[in-house]
Amino acid sequence: MKMLLVLLLLINISQHALAVVVEVNDLSCCPVSTQREGRDDLRGQNQRYSGRTSMRRDALHTLDFSLTLRKPQLTDSGSYTCSISFGREELTLTVIQLQVKDQQVEMKVTEGLESVILPCKTKSYLPEDTTVEWTRSDPELMMVHVYANEGDQLNDQDGLYRDRTTVNEDLLRTGDLSLTLKKPTKRDSGGYICTIYRDKDILRQKVELQVKEPFPSWAIALPIILVVLGVSGDLL
Repeated sequence: MKMLLVLLLLINISQHALAVVVEVNDLSCCPVSTQREGRDDLRGQNQRYSGRTSMRRDALHTLDFSLTLRKPQLTDSGSYTCSISFGREELTLTVIQLQVKDQQVEMKVTEGLESVILPCKTKSYLPEDTTVEWTRSDPELMMVHVYANEGDQLNDQDGLYRDRTTVNEDLLRTGDLSLTLKKPTKRDSGGYICTIYRDKDILRQKVELQVKEPFPSWAIALPIILVVLGVSGDLL
């Protein structure tokens, strides 16, 4: 029955294409994109999606009503519906579940290192007003390092990281926003998030850091001692 309705609607569309409206909506809040008379109509678009959406101009001929969403963000996760209307007739074509995940890197190091580098990289030659925030997400939220206005801004830095963090001086030119953490200890284990505020974009990368205690020296020496004692016992 639904396929029949689609066919009837598309026949109507082919005869009156200029009156057709195609809409994509985020079910949790708002209109994402609207195409009217074969052109994008973004007057009612939520600003969260501004400059990031587009639909095919020939959608009515190809019947491809796909939406391109550029630079997906964590906040874009949710349910989206695509509907098409002609006059008083409206039909929901599909409902899509979108899940945007963090880029995550896992690192394992041992206590005693001079430093560890938490990686975070993006495109080079970033705008001068780019802000980079390193935060720790677990076991509790902490401010680790902030770079803004072309310099470090450490007034809100958590005391645990005082005088222990640095970023590259030319990070805007290279796009290497990695954080150097000096003398990592077991207390530093947890999830770290690199957040990049660039123009209207917000990008996030996650690093899971696990710092292990060094292997006890007695545990290394014990097998050797046991072997020596075993040999000595045999000789006796």
